[in-house]
Amino acid sequence: MNTRLNFLFLRTFVGLICVLIVFQTPLAAQNIGLTIQVLEGNGAQNIVSQPNAKPITVRVMDRTGRVLPGANVEFTAPEYGPGGQFETKLNPIVVSTNGQGIAVAPPFQSNSTPGVYEIQILASYMGEVTRLLLTQNNVISKKKSSTKLFIISAVVGGAAAAAFAAKGGGGSSSPSTTPTTSTTQPPGATSTPTITFLDSTVSAPR
Repeated sequence: MNTRLNFLFLRTFVGLICVLIVFQTPLAAQNIGLTIQVLEGNGAQNIVSQPNAKPITVRVMDRTGRVLPGANVEFTAPEYGPGGQFETKLNPIVVSTNGQGIAVAPPFQSNSTPGVYEIQILASYMGEVTRLLLTQNNVISKKKSSTKLFIISAVVGGAAAAAFAAKGGGGSSSPSTTPTTSTTQPPGATSTPTITFLDSTVSAPR
C-alpha cells in the first residue's frame, strides 16, 4: 500500500515538473525587444554646481512600441570627473516605470567639474535587459560677466553723451562768435589782419 502511494506521488511530481518545463520554455525563448526612449535630459547643458533644470525622463517599450509598466530602470552617474549626483545621494538609483511606461530619475545636480559625461541607463523587464548611454555637459555660466560688460558700456556711453552735450556739440547748433571791436589806425600805420573763430584768434598771413 505504501509502495503504491509512493509511486503515485512520484508520478504526480514528475508530471508537474514536465508541465512547468513545457510552459516555461516559450517564455524563456521569447524576446520582447526591450527598448529605451529618452524623453528628457539627453544633450543637456548643465551649469556647474547647480541643479539641472529638468530631470532625466525615459520611456520603456517593446519592439512593437507597446509601453511596459512595472519595468525597472537603473540610472548610474559617473563616479569621477565631470558628472554630479542624484538628490537621493544613491548611485545607481532604481526607478519603476508608471502606467505609461515612463520612469523619471530623481533631481540631479552637476558637480564643479566642467566637461562632457555619460549617464548609464539600464532597463529590465521579464528577465530581459537593455542598456543606453545618455550624454550631458557641465558648463560654466558667463551670463554674469556679460551683464557687467553691458552695464559698463552703458555707463561709459552715458558719460560720453553728457560730456558732448555739455560742450554744446551738435550738427545743428551754430558756433558761438566773439564780438570784435574795430579801431582807427593812425595814418601810415599798418595793421595785421586777424581771424577769430570759436573764441580763438590767429593772425592771418600778409
